[in-house]
Amino acid sequence: MDNRLNYFVKAILDFCFYVGLVIEVSVPFTLKYAIIKSRELMGESMGQYPINEYYWYAVASIMMAGVAALLILFELRKMMKTVIEDNCFVEANVKSLYRMGTYAFIITGVKLLRCFVYFTPGAVIIAGVFFFAGLFSKVLARVFDRAVSYKQENDLTI
Repeated sequence: MDNRLNYFVKAILDFCFYVGLVIEVSVPFTLKYAIIKSRELMGESMGQYPINEYYWYAVASIMMAGVAALLILFELRKMMKTVIEDNCFVEANVKSLYRMGTYAFIITGVKLLRCFVYFTPGAVIIAGVFFFAGLFSKVLARVFDRAVSYKQENDLTI
């Protein structure tokens, strides 16, 4: 089988994972820098935005969601290895899908909790997207679980 597409997707996932690590570590500094630059561009009206009052809460919520997103990427990278090896119907992928659903629900919770401190429509949209991604991942884990069972039964049949 031609694995070029699989290797390409794996390379993109690796790139996103490592860039995400750098971004995750830099959040406290880059958010502060973004606030300063926004103030310079928008003037003192920027002082009314809640991000200034809740800076550390914003940093914490962004970083918690970022860790969950990195964990999703980590699980996807593991799954891509099994696809490249042409052995994707394994129990490890079922567990990865289940964990990815849990991480997506964590992002949903973080974004919704953030709305109680300061509301933005974008946070609600992101929460909705990750809620449905979490549901999809949990359902797909069940489908993969059945496929793994069928594969194991088939492997035992002569």
